Amino acid sequence: MIKIVSFVLTFNFSLISMAHTINDLEKAYTDKGADYKPRTEHIDSDGRAEFVNHLILESSPYLLQHAHNPVNWYAFSDEAFEKAKAENKPIFISIGYATCHWCHVMEEESFDDTEVAQFINKHFVAIKVDREIRPDIDATYMNVSQLLTGSGGWPLNAALLPNGRAFFAGTYFPKPTLLDILSQIQKLWQNEQDQLIQQADKIYRILYSAEKPEAGIINGSVINDALGSISANFDELEGGFGQAPKFPHESILLFLLNEQKRNPTDDKLNIITTTLDNMASGGLYDVVGGGFHRYSTDNSWLVPHFEKMLYNQAHLSLVYIRAYQLTQKPLYKLIAKQTLDYLLREMRHHSGGFFSATDADSEGEEGTFFVWSIGEIKSILSKEEFDDFELWFDLSQFTNFEGSHIIRYKNIKNINPNEYTRINSITSKLYHARDKRIPPLTDNKILLSWNSLLLTSFLEAGDVFNEKKYSKAGIALADYLYSHFIKNNELYRVSIDNQLEARAIFEDYAYLSNGLLSVFDYTLENVWLDRVISLVNTMNERFWDDSNYGFNISDDNKYINSSLKESYDGAIPSTNGIAYKLLLGLNERTNNKTYTEQAQKILSAFASEINSNPYNYSTFIFGFNNYSKGELGNIQYAYQGRIRVHTKKLDEEHVVVKLTLKPKWHINSSSPLQGNLIATSIENIDTKNWSLLEIEYPKARLVKLGFSDEEVSVYENQIDISIKIKNNSTKFTNPSLNLSLQACSDKVCLPPTNINLRP
Repeated sequence: MIKIVSFVLTFNFSLISMAHTINDLEKAYTDKGADYKPRTEHIDSDGRAEFVNHLILESSPYLLQHAHNPVNWYAFSDEAFEKAKAENKPIFISIGYATCHWCHVMEEESFDDTEVAQFINKHFVAIKVDREIRPDIDATYMNVSQLLTGSGGWPLNAALLPNGRAFFAGTYFPKPTLLDILSQIQKLWQNEQDQLIQQADKIYRILYSAEKPEAGIINGSVINDALGSISANFDELEGGFGQAPKFPHESILLFLLNEQKRNPTDDKLNIITTTLDNMASGGLYDVVGGGFHRYSTDNSWLVPHFEKMLYNQAHLSLVYIRAYQLTQKPLYKLIAKQTLDYLLREMRHHSGGFFSATDADSEGEEGTFFVWSIGEIKSILSKEEFDDFELWFDLSQFTNFEGSHIIRYKNIKNINPNEYTRINSITSKLYHARDKRIPPLTDNKILLSWNSLLLTSFLEAGDVFNEKKYSKAGIALADYLYSHFIKNNELYRVSIDNQLEARAIFEDYAYLSNGLLSVFDYTLENVWLDRVISLVNTMNERFWDDSNYGFNISDDNKYINSSLKESYDGAIPSTNGIAYKLLLGLNERTNNKTYTEQAQKILSAFASEINSNPYNYSTFIFGFNNYSKGELGNIQYAYQGRIRVHTKKLDEEHVVVKLTLKPKWHINSSSPLQGNLIATSIENIDTKNWSLLEIEYPKARLVKLGFSDEEVSVYENQIDISIKIKNNSTKFTNPSLNLSLQACSDKVCLPPTNINLRP
């Protein structure tokens, strides 16, 4: 018989507030089956957990990790808040996620400790939150921590009134510090409760009762200001931005890549290549298995925090895909493909979605799964292979990690691309040996928003690398996300073991809509555009703030303030920044100017923040750049979506420009019969670095239009223009071509336009 924590620790439940009985908890534990392994040091002689709490009723991997702590945890629920009200107790809330190293440390030191548990159970109602399922709750109390301490992180711990308002917040605390803090809070609650209520109300007013911000205008210099602040934060020696701990800052890199493609300079290129080369060298990047760890604890990207997050793989694969387009460096292609292959091989659920993360820890230690002894490497490789390995990889003391080694290239810039085949053969042997180790925990949540970030990565990889397996993976994922996460006309956020949980929040709608717009771009199937429009309509109904503009983080006002708005880029891109780009993109594809009007309202709501700190708003500035100067992706649109332009580089000297026209529209051929009509033509702009050798236009069709008795020479439906070019420079730069065309119907010809192509 299991012991229910509250009774073991001489604390009685209030039967009024206890919606779940002891029998409910015991049955939930028993129903887990014989293979279930409770995560606790408190195990009886039969191998059963001595304690069980309300988290046993949950499916979140993170909450289940704490289901057998002696702390009587509740989920974020009416049950917990009603209990706090009925018993007049403060709430202790702790927020983290399943693969969080310091969450594990605090669990072992404090939450699985009976002394700490007894104090919490006696004086508090305890709530655990998985931040990946409820980022709106996390954001609410993270704001409090940042207000009170100037910083945030996980585990995030806070003390609340029974109405959900916080009066204290912080991050990781060692056991003695935590007990001291909790003791002080308990004494204040007992003797000076009014002070805590006043403190909570003051914090609430500061964070949520600000006057309506005035609409702002983006500075004309914002792009240069952003580039200046990025350059100022750039680590010229090791790449990346700022000092350790170093995060990849994918949003900054994507903005830089876009701006370098538009306005090439040696300075921007140096920032990009120095950063990407060093990140790929090993440590942050898993040279053996592919994929990136979350961040580096040092400046040189060597010693990572070993957890792997799905969102990092989604965005860094896209960064390396676009960097390959920009530079044609084989290394970047290799890294992008290995990262996506890692996901397809190790992180995909059989139903179709991708798991959210893998842990930093295995066998009770951080990094154990990923590091090597020299002796082990020698035992796996032949002498010849080990000799080659030492040519390319560093096994010096520099790569030492707690007595073992992190595999890292000596100098990735010196490797000849022809050597990658041999390198891959060697690392493959190490991979198969590593596969026999005890792996880190995989957080098997399938998160809608993070999976949505992968759609563009797979589709662009398929297009740029001419590999259908990535395109197919992207379409399959889109089908899965749209079909699986909608139930009874409701969009959900989380799938665990194919069971849907948690209504979708704004993040899910924004990322999914943006991802599905990429699916429409690459398939031209209108069903995807219709789905995007439907999602955006619901997004507007649920999250749009018609008074202050912008989208709220969620529409759940119970115990938290859901009027929070995410504007700056963090570990994942700004949700309002993504919505801004999405709405502008929809206007380009539908000619519905209400989307642009709404996008401008979003931009004006955050303009003052962006102007004052452009470094943290790369997603917004990327969108503003495209709006001001036109999109520069593989796929572009002209004439409000009537013409789609898909530029595809087949090899070093062969580019195909595919034009798809909507029904009842055409463009003049390359040789119009009338002198007043603008020919479809392609011109080489960068004559310094490129020669245009040959252009093959398709065969035209002669038609009569309603406004003329003469036949005209036109292109209709879908046409391909084949181009042969030659690079005249020793240093690669993207070709720059100008496409001129004029769209007409049988009644009218629109003004001619020019589109800059950068294959």
